[in-house]
Amino acid sequence: MRRSLLGLLAAGAALLVAGCSPIPDGAVEAQALECPPGEEGCDDIRPIGPGGSVEFDMGNFWFEITDTAAVTGEIEVTANNVEDGYHNVEVLGAAAGSFMGGPDGDAILGADGGETGTGEVELFPGEWTVICNVPGHRAAGMETTLTVYATEDELEAAIEAGETDVDRDEELARS
Repeated sequence: MRRSLLGLLAAGAALLVAGCSPIPDGAVEAQALECPPGEEGCDDIRPIGPGGSVEFDMGNFWFEITDTAAVTGEIEVTANNVEDGYHNVEVLGAAAGSFMGGPDGDAILGADGGETGTGEVELFPGEWTVICNVPGHRAAGMETTLTVYATEDELEAAIEAGETDVDRDEELARS
């Protein structure tokens, strides 16, 4: 008797769920709205803010952030390649239009051994993964995290507290 009651309840629940579909009739056939470029409200969302700068040292399979004042907006990136091989800098998920393109793919800068590369990237506040996208380099350890702050006050508070990416990388270098 208990089994038949449970079976009846399960069948009733299935009918109830089937009748309460969250998708309205006709929605399956709906087409995505396409926004013509240049139309009001159709432009890519870009980070707005004062921007800033970040400086890396990079070498054979490592990154170290040596200076940063990264606030949302356009950020100038400088990378000093202190070793002999070619390396580049890519910020995963960065706003479109911030890349060098060409042989560097999505990298925002590249530098041969002993050289310095510069580029710009547009970033929203948050933590961003930075890699060298030369095949095998990320897997060998060329990955770090870049923190972008929402405001200059937020950046100043992190500097005063000793909690910036520079502080983190200096601590890692000592250990």
